[in-house]
Amino acid sequence: MAKTWICSGCGLEHPASPDAPPLDGCVLDLGPVSDEELGDLGPHTRRWLTFDDLAGQPHTLDYRDHGQGVHSFRRAPRLGIGQWSFLVTTAQGNLLWDPPAYIDDEIETLVSGLGGVAVIATSHPHMFAAQVSWSHAFGRAPVLVNEQGKQWLPRTDDVIETWDGEVQILPGVRIIRLGGHMPSSAVALTAGGSLLVGDTVAGSLDPEWLSFQRNYPRHVPLSAGTVQRLVDYLEALDFDRLYTLGGDAIERDAHTVFRNSARRHIRWVSGEFDHLT
Repeated sequence: MAKTWICSGCGLEHPASPDAPPLDGCVLDLGPVSDEELGDLGPHTRRWLTFDDLAGQPHTLDYRDHGQGVHSFRRAPRLGIGQWSFLVTTAQGNLLWDPPAYIDDEIETLVSGLGGVAVIATSHPHMFAAQVSWSHAFGRAPVLVNEQGKQWLPRTDDVIETWDGEVQILPGVRIIRLGGHMPSSAVALTAGGSLLVGDTVAGSLDPEWLSFQRNYPRHVPLSAGTVQRLVDYLEALDFDRLYTLGGDAIERDAHTVFRNSARRHIRWVSGEFDHLT
């Protein structure tokens, strides 16, 4: 009997088959990572799991209500990358952003109780997770995949639609491709001024500080030019709250925190302070 297979290392679902893929069979596993950091995660699959396997493992569901129609949740202990997934609720339907890498009765009940899912989108391919399974569980909701990231799709399906640039996906909810971490990296902006950034922008040990990285496991920073590009685009957006896939939440003055963090990042990576090193 064919089963949907989940990569234990990154949480991406792969096409159904009777037998598990090989351990190097994840679409994000291209072996040693190149200098160009094209998006692959290097060797990372420890085992392949099914939804039944995951449902049988002891786990809990962490949930946060951030207000203004923004909710987040994740599985504990962490699965795959361990991201927080977000549900943005509106009167015209809900956005599921960076979906979980699994689906079971508990999490499906939570999401259904918040109004279900009208559309699914991700910040970048590392967050594709179980997006097709989530779509099928909620009336085959459209799954939006950025044109620049479709090469990383592990599981294709007719629910997938491609997009690029900037798109309003629900009244008052926009998704915007910015690039940086990956060419397809995107953010979602809500009508209430919340910016969901995935890890296009990331938090830090300082709750009033943001970081900008090309590769997080290896701590490779984004260049000054790329961060300036993010600044140029985000300066025009009206947001006061910012949420990352790692669970970092800046719930006031987020635009100022972003601007100050970017300015100092640019100065450091440009070599302005090399005399201090």
